[in-house]
Amino acid sequence: MRTVYEIGHSIVLAFLAGIVFSFASGPLLLAEPEFAAPILYGTLVAGMTLLVANEAINSLLMKVKYDQSFYETWKESWQPYLFSDLVNVLTAGLGVSALLSYGPIAAVIVVAGSIASQALVYRSREQVKENRELRTRVESLEEALASSNTAFGTMIVRDLGQKDGYTHRHAAATATYAADLAREMKMDDTRAERLRMAGLLHNVGLFGLPEDLLVATGRPNSIAKSRLDEHPARGEEALAAVSEFGEMAGWVRWHHERPDGRGYPDKLRGPWIPLEARILSVAQAYAAMILDQPRRPGMKPAEAREQLSAGIDTEFDGVVVRALLRLLDTESEGYRMADDHRFVFPSLESNGGARPGASETRLDENLGRILPR
Repeated sequence: MRTVYEIGHSIVLAFLAGIVFSFASGPLLLAEPEFAAPILYGTLVAGMTLLVANEAINSLLMKVKYDQSFYETWKESWQPYLFSDLVNVLTAGLGVSALLSYGPIAAVIVVAGSIASQALVYRSREQVKENRELRTRVESLEEALASSNTAFGTMIVRDLGQKDGYTHRHAAATATYAADLAREMKMDDTRAERLRMAGLLHNVGLFGLPEDLLVATGRPNSIAKSRLDEHPARGEEALAAVSEFGEMAGWVRWHHERPDGRGYPDKLRGPWIPLEARILSVAQAYAAMILDQPRRPGMKPAEAREQLSAGIDTEFDGVVVRALLRLLDTESEGYRMADDHRFVFPSLESNGGARPGASETRLDENLGRILPR
């Protein structure tokens, strides 16, 4: 049945094209070179007739068989190939002109050259399509890798929090304050979410330090302080190993730098400290002030505000501190105390509980978003 349809379809198209051609010109093989113009016009009109009739029959068939609208058929079956179809019609016209003016060999050369160029165009389009598909797959793999690395980093911070009861809470609070500060300072959403992730992982460099350093109470001695002060550089090294976290690695390295140059590890001053690192500095400092730590209880929000204000342009960037103070003025007491639903640490859940290698990993919607592209 399909074969019968195709034969009938081809006969109808050839018949219609032939009728149109006969109105414009006499028989092609009997034409004289000086009468090439009518032949060319006839060929072009016949080609357009064949093209339009073919699409009309196909559109009618799709409407009857699948109830597909003519517009949908146009978008799917006609529009993508319109340019190549028009080139085919033009090629037929040029081939006929070459036949009449220069003989059969010239016509063959014209038609063959056109077919070759069409093949190259088709191959180029296929290559572009393949490249697009490959790029999509690579981006998907990169997103999956970023998600896996985010989950792994989150598990490390959670493990640290289980040891000292503080690090994971501090990470969650820093992430929220950093993202909100970015938006308060008119950064775009992509930047804000990268800062959220940097806040979540900014203390990942603490992993591997002796547990007694993390859970010790009281003021650390000079040796312990020196070991703890290594964590920004250690965190940068860990994050820089992941291409998706390369930019964040620098922010994490410098989140303890100060405008007066007395920070660590590189003693950068003022404008030499990236804005994102200055935001992390203020966010993590405020979070550290108000949360209970192994070494001391948390401050009241009013005390923390006073301490931040006292450190403007020496310990902290003044623009960032004032932005945080504006945020705190407009938010609830739970927000000022880092004690509402926005400060819940990302949960790692799977069918068998949180564990490395689980088949499914879910990060809290506020804090564990995959890095945006």
